[in-house]
Amino acid sequence: MESNKRNLINASVGLLKGFLQKKLENEFEQSLNDQLEQIKLQIFDGKGSKKLDDALTDIKVFQKKSQQVSSRYIEEVVKNISGFSNGGNVNVPRGLIATIEVKDWSSLQLVETDDIENQLLLDEYISTCTSDLSDVLYALRHRVGFLMSVKELKASENPFGPAVLLNTFTDLMSTELFSKKGFEIINRSFSQAVLSNLGDVLKEVNELFIKANIMPKLPKHKIANHGSLNIKDTQSLTHADTKSSMIGQTQMPEIQGGHVGVASLTSMGIDPVIYADLIKMAQLHRSLQGENFVSDGLTVSGSQLPTTKLIEVLTSLQKEGAREEVDLSESVRLQVGEKIQVDGQRQPYAEQDDTLIDVVAMFFDVILQDRQLPDTVRAMIAQLQIPILKVAMIDKDFFAKKSHPARQFLNAMSQAGLGVSGNNQQIKSSIFEKMEELVMRVLMEFDNDVGIFVGLCDELGVFMEQQQRQVDLLEERSRKATKSSEQLELTKRQAAYEIALRINGKSIPEFVQIFLDETWKDVLVLALLRKEREPQESQQCIDVIDRLVVSVVEPVDYEAKELIINSLARLLKDIKVGLENISCDFHQSATFFKELESWHKQLLAMGQGEPSDVASVEKVVMVELNEEMYASLEEDLLQELESKKAQMPNDKFSKLASKIDVGDWVEYTGEDGGVLRAKLSWKSSVTMQCLFVNDCGVKAMDISLDDLAEAFRQKRMTIIGQERAPLVDRVLAGMKSLMTSKSAEPGLA
Repeated sequence: MESNKRNLINASVGLLKGFLQKKLENEFEQSLNDQLEQIKLQIFDGKGSKKLDDALTDIKVFQKKSQQVSSRYIEEVVKNISGFSNGGNVNVPRGLIATIEVKDWSSLQLVETDDIENQLLLDEYISTCTSDLSDVLYALRHRVGFLMSVKELKASENPFGPAVLLNTFTDLMSTELFSKKGFEIINRSFSQAVLSNLGDVLKEVNELFIKANIMPKLPKHKIANHGSLNIKDTQSLTHADTKSSMIGQTQMPEIQGGHVGVASLTSMGIDPVIYADLIKMAQLHRSLQGENFVSDGLTVSGSQLPTTKLIEVLTSLQKEGAREEVDLSESVRLQVGEKIQVDGQRQPYAEQDDTLIDVVAMFFDVILQDRQLPDTVRAMIAQLQIPILKVAMIDKDFFAKKSHPARQFLNAMSQAGLGVSGNNQQIKSSIFEKMEELVMRVLMEFDNDVGIFVGLCDELGVFMEQQQRQVDLLEERSRKATKSSEQLELTKRQAAYEIALRINGKSIPEFVQIFLDETWKDVLVLALLRKEREPQESQQCIDVIDRLVVSVVEPVDYEAKELIINSLARLLKDIKVGLENISCDFHQSATFFKELESWHKQLLAMGQGEPSDVASVEKVVMVELNEEMYASLEEDLLQELESKKAQMPNDKFSKLASKIDVGDWVEYTGEDGGVLRAKLSWKSSVTMQCLFVNDCGVKAMDISLDDLAEAFRQKRMTIIGQERAPLVDRVLAGMKSLMTSKSAEPGLA
């Protein structure tokens, strides 16, 4: 057995080693060469910077030792797998910072911001690869854990997984004194070469394990999305008034420790006021179902089935559901009946148990209609119907207290999943995977200790806090990039405005106007962008415009002409300095200077007896700009904004787009047909541009207000809004609202 195990590991290592050697020698090197050429091209085009220069040097240095690094890397990977197979622990590389293990985020103040941002990029590469290869990674992780007798091998510890493979490379790179840009380029090239092609070799390794009969029983991995149940009159339940979220106000005594033993059930009851509402809800649920209401179809006879026995049956069904696909269309009542029947007969349920079965069924029917949650998240939470039914039977405070741990857990799951785009399996997020994990643990571990929800809720809270810090960092980066892009456009507008303001109403040669609009505007834009660091530079650029315009307009008298002549040398020098600031090729502007010199000679009559270049003068085209201009650029932009708003159709979709708030979520269809969600992160008050980010904080789209309204109008996008009330409060309010609306109908209690 031991020799077979060793042979299997050796064969798997051989496959992985061959794959890594091929990718590192070919695709990795080619990717680095491509990056090198791109940087050289940017520098050649005059777009260079110190960061690019440093990165260029880093890549050249790395390429000289790349074969040595590749060999050391493969040795570390093989050593890690071999050590693990011999009974040791996985040597989990830590990467730049141990983000997964961070408990006290204040300690990150000691970590360089560049390290945090680079680690986030690495995490993104790992997350993308993990999502793309979720099935094979899941199967392989369990088979490796089974072979090594590891009870639960974490994804981050799988020696064949992307986390270990990438962080092993990062650990080797950590000793190199590369710049942030160089580090980013090298790691991106490595990820593109290795992680993006990892699936093929992992499938081969997985096949080896299958052929070796390493076939553990895998826990359920995927959560089926069966959509929403077709329940009459419940489409808008969750949008009802959420002010009253409890079914009655009387509260039960506090349960010490959050744990209620099954043995104590007989001594506890639901508050009469609350129970009266629950009975009405159970009756309403049966009435709403009508012909669709599914009873178990069994003959009821004999003594009453004890609640403790019913909970044992529910626990059995719950754990079976964890191992198999859950059919959300099959009622719990029917499942229980099939489990306890004997020759088509079953014992009667206690009245409270019978009521709670239907109330909890209605509770989850309403959850499946909650459009604030993505379909996959609703389907995932719906798998908790049996556990929540057990909670309601064990702890009668579930419907009475907002602070109940099971309610808090449901609320936390809802809040965490609000922005998850789980339908698109290609971008399956770590949040969605964490939610899947917690649901699985409830199904597998919850027997009768309600306190389990306290621990799971706390764990989800810590996880979400860590995730939120990363999301906030990425979202801030997305906002800065979008704001910078808008600022650049506004700066270009300001530069154009300053030029137009100074030539408006003046007749000047066309070549001067072209030079100002096409070349000097770039000089002024750069100066305006540097205004905080170099406050005098922008004014100097504007002064050049004034002096240039004065120099090409016929002087009013002899003194004006002399003043122009005396200032020409300084004017030409300042123009050349400005062009050097934008790395403008002097040869490209040589024609302008030649034409300007010729024009100055003719206009200023440089002395008696000098030859006159009349032919040159006749070729010069004069232009005159006469436009009505606003007193300031701000006023100009404001009028433009009002004009755009006035052009938008006066309908509900335009109003909806105008009123959307930062933090609101929208749902739309992606290019691949998957349903995606994005949150409004920033809304410009100047250009009407809206920045939306996904649940990871990464830019999803940049769209104008009128295009957003049109997307609503064409039903390509719908607004979800924000979670303004906890899930359980919304659901109970919806149930009460439905109960109230139906109370006047005959036949309803």
